[in-house]
Amino acid sequence: MMKLYYEVIVEGSFDLIKGFVLGYLEGSGIQGEAIFEEEHHVENESKFGQLMRLIGVKGSQVHLIVGAGIHNLLKDAVSRRRNELKIKLVSEKEIVDAHFDFTYKAFAREFGEQLKELFGNLPEGLQMNQGYEPEETVRPEGKGIEAYAPLHEYEIKAKGRISGPIKAVINYYGKVEHNALVELGDIKLEYKK
Repeated sequence: MMKLYYEVIVEGSFDLIKGFVLGYLEGSGIQGEAIFEEEHHVENESKFGQLMRLIGVKGSQVHLIVGAGIHNLLKDAVSRRRNELKIKLVSEKEIVDAHFDFTYKAFAREFGEQLKELFGNLPEGLQMNQGYEPEETVRPEGKGIEAYAPLHEYEIKAKGRISGPIKAVINYYGKVEHNALVELGDIKLEYKK
């Protein structure tokens, strides 16, 4: 059975909320996870909000993802401390799915094989959507031309969307995000209606 996760939005300063949540979990001896969306490329704000975050202005709402068991405990803890701390639970939504879009391009067969392996063998629970079909081109006339030339002997490019349970999506995103040949969109959440 798939573990349930919730997106919880708490009003207050990021540092205060992060300290409260992590302190609560540690003090309670809970080994569950609390994922702060802004640290994991999860899209949770308007374009204006994204711009403000990029220039270093943090908003007054913190979006976090927590497992179902932690969700209720955290909700109660925030409620008990609402008069002592300037934090308030704004909303909570059950997450049913998550996804992100990607593209990649490489000009060496070795890198092409690595990318096909990376995106062709997804971890359990993740699915490839949006017509993922790597396009490989081999041009013998490009053999021996320098790397920055307009013609390459080998080229591979692809695009697609990976979807699945939020925890698996975040873990896979973290695995591929530092590959210089891959461009990733933000992780987007889908909620129970």
